[in-house]
Amino acid sequence: MKLLRPSSALRTRLSLRPRAVVLLDQRGALTAGELLDQVQLHRRSRGSMAQPRLGALPADASLRQVLVTALAGNGMLELRSSGSTGSPRTQRRGPLTVAQLATLADLGRRIGMRPGKRIACAAPGLHGHGLLVSLGALALGATLVDLSHLPTPERVALLHRSAPDLLTGVPVHLVDLLTADRALDRGQSLRIPRVVSGSDQLSPALRADLSRHFRARVHDVYGTTETGSLIVDGRPLRGVRLREVDGLLHARTPFTAGRELITDRGEITADGVVRVLGRADGMLSSGGMVHDPARVLRLLRSQHGVLDARLRVVPDDRFGVRTIAEVRVAGPEAGRAPSAEELRALVRDRLGAASVPREVLLSGGELSGPELSSPGR
Repeated sequence: MKLLRPSSALRTRLSLRPRAVVLLDQRGALTAGELLDQVQLHRRSRGSMAQPRLGALPADASLRQVLVTALAGNGMLELRSSGSTGSPRTQRRGPLTVAQLATLADLGRRIGMRPGKRIACAAPGLHGHGLLVSLGALALGATLVDLSHLPTPERVALLHRSAPDLLTGVPVHLVDLLTADRALDRGQSLRIPRVVSGSDQLSPALRADLSRHFRARVHDVYGTTETGSLIVDGRPLRGVRLREVDGLLHARTPFTAGRELITDRGEITADGVVRVLGRADGMLSSGGMVHDPARVLRLLRSQHGVLDARLRVVPDDRFGVRTIAEVRVAGPEAGRAPSAEELRALVRDRLGAASVPREVLLSGGELSGPELSSPGR
């Protein structure tokens, strides 16, 4: 049963408390009434044109822009899937059902999202992680603090000014904030009661560091764009059904329309704790950005002057893992070989920034080692 259209319900909720501050960012405070004014202006400026689309916003859109666009629509949200359950594609989300609301309510309860709290979000609003947090904060009557797309020192400064009750982001965001706050040493201790990590694997070491530095309760949330959030701290959310088959996690949730989808490699212990071990599709996630190493190899090997290429995957304190490309190039007699920077630029142009190897090592001799070696998890 369809229950509500998120955009119309949120507009109604905002109209009931027009003076409440709903967003804090580099431009200052934004009240509910001011946000509604911007929404109405956006809708009038479009006239009879097609509904506003989040996909039309620039990649570095602020949470303010994302909220205005989402609230100006008719309740349909378009998200780009993560590719965990098949080829990346557009996901369209419409009115919420009772079961979907129950799952989202359980998520909010377990990570500490409450009315009146300040929720600092470092994840971009166009990603499922950032969008869920942003709309959830509005729905609950919490104040959203926009840390997305800011240089790290400015993020830390805004954290100190806003004193949030909850901080959320991809592990790489949390690593940067932790490192910068330690380095800046403002002479005052920043306490954040809850820290929520999502969109990538959270290492035990980073979890311990976040807990100790911010004196926080740290939550690890796992899910996909296709299935919605699945587990918090290893325990499935309400309405989520998970089972393990031959080392793969199969999920059925209120967001999968009755279908069971394979998400990632993982295991479920005898006492019901879910452990995610890695992706099931050969893709890699580095800092929450997903890419296909096989496509990178094919592209490198197709270039004039490149005789062979290998990719190694090594641990990285900041990104979780990083890739190193070892490329065997032809000698001078065969013509000019591409430089390391030229190969990195080629990958960026053809496959996107997430696919660029962190290092490209050129060699004139034979390459040794496996086609793709990965650190154990």
